[in-house]
Amino acid sequence: MSRYIYAIVRCLPEPRTGEFMNVGAIAGDPATGDWSVRQLSKFDRVRKFAGTSAMQVATNFLLQVNAEIDHNRSNLEEGGAPLAETWLHMMHHDHRSIVQLSPPAPILAESAEQALDLIFGRLIIDPVSERQPRPVNKHLLTSRLREAYRSAKIADHLIRPRAEVFVGEHVHSLVDFAIANGTAVQLTQAWSFRRAQIDTLSTEVKAWGYALERLRRGENARVVDVNDQISKISKNVDLQVVVAPPVTAEQMDAFEEAQQVFSNLGAGVHSLEDVGAVVSRAVDLVKQLKD
Repeated sequence: MSRYIYAIVRCLPEPRTGEFMNVGAIAGDPATGDWSVRQLSKFDRVRKFAGTSAMQVATNFLLQVNAEIDHNRSNLEEGGAPLAETWLHMMHHDHRSIVQLSPPAPILAESAEQALDLIFGRLIIDPVSERQPRPVNKHLLTSRLREAYRSAKIADHLIRPRAEVFVGEHVHSLVDFAIANGTAVQLTQAWSFRRAQIDTLSTEVKAWGYALERLRRGENARVVDVNDQISKISKNVDLQVVVAPPVTAEQMDAFEEAQQVFSNLGAGVHSLEDVGAVVSRAVDLVKQLKD
């Protein structure tokens, strides 16, 4: 489990009286960018308590928070930074009228959705609320993978994030991690098939797969990390893929296409829950590397 933070969203039709109703919650992991927001399943209860005007203020606030989270997910796909813990603290500080937030507090959970399940089950009590599948961003996958490498005591200097693989004279592609020190012994790539925008994912996987296929054919290849350190790569290098599996029909179509690419490359494919298998393989392989 990881440390998440949360705040309960309250509606106060008359802030002077202090009488409020819990209408939703926000939870997230600032390290990975796994944020989510949830509101009461039936806002009629809010309208009856607070009136239409106050209910609309609360609804608009939750929609705005959801839009910010969605925008940040898109930024994470482009290498941006996740929403920080200060984001939630600022909303708690700035909203002192009809909408207020409880002081942000920590909670242990496997995901933002699980944190919200706990909050709604114990603090808000919304028995008809149904958990909805949420997008999972690539940043979450790579963060958890980096944590797993470090937990396995693989030295930081052997973990080369966002390394570039060059094959032949003109083909190159980024990989999320290379385990290397003069020689690359493992390449690892994370793919989320549960992200909000799925339309370009198949193209991205195929472009990545094309470079790795040329490597597998035995063309001369090398890894260049962010510090411009170069490591050679064998065509038989260990190749691992960590995925967030699909939940919608559109996401499933993209995943089925990608599976063919992964199979052709001889890549091991793992869910986030099985990331330990990737790291265990790396632990064995680093024994081949020089210190």
